[in-house]
Amino acid sequence: MSRRFLLWAVVLAAGPGLAAQAHPQPASPPARPLAFLPPPKAAPVATINWLTVTGAAAGAAAGALIGTRGLSFAAVAPSQRSAHEWRAGATYGVIGGVLGAALAERLSGPGPPQPHRFWLDRWNTPLIAGIGAVQVLDYTSTRYFRDRGKDEWLLTNSLVDKRAPFIATEISAAAAGVSLMYLLHRAGHHKLERWAAAAYIAFGVVSAIANYRYPATGHALF
Repeated sequence: MSRRFLLWAVVLAAGPGLAAQAHPQPASPPARPLAFLPPPKAAPVATINWLTVTGAAAGAAAGALIGTRGLSFAAVAPSQRSAHEWRAGATYGVIGGVLGAALAERLSGPGPPQPHRFWLDRWNTPLIAGIGAVQVLDYTSTRYFRDRGKDEWLLTNSLVDKRAPFIATEISAAAAGVSLMYLLHRAGHHKLERWAAAAYIAFGVVSAIANYRYPATGHALF
């Protein structure tokens, strides 16, 4: 009785498996995608805004021309004149290039929607104010070492000694810093937009400290 019972138990346990091997089930068809799900979108193709490129090139050329031909280098020693011209041309060229690119980008029409506003934003507003503040620091620190008889290293003494042209240069530099933020904002690089502003402010603070130390150290850089 016990052996027969065990035999039937083994047969009953193995029966479904044997039946499945003898009569295999047809393979189920592959699952079809749900009809209500939208098809995947193709990645956007990056395009070049030639108006922005043209504006940047024109602004850089105009700035370099102002820096090398619009300033007076008569009081600069002949051995240092070419270096002064190069530094002034590069400075004004960068400022003009960024300003020209931002203006062209603005004139090209409204850009794609962005996750935050540019001007009235909880991060951008203090960063823009910080850019303006460091340019004020640059002006006061430059006047500090010039009043103590130290020479200007980046531009020329004749420029920074004239208040109106020097203030115009500081305003242009601040506008270029904000314009760089705007270009990154329009391109959708929002983290880089804020990091660039923070780096601008940090560099301005370090530069102002170096300017205030200049009469004591005797050199324009740390």
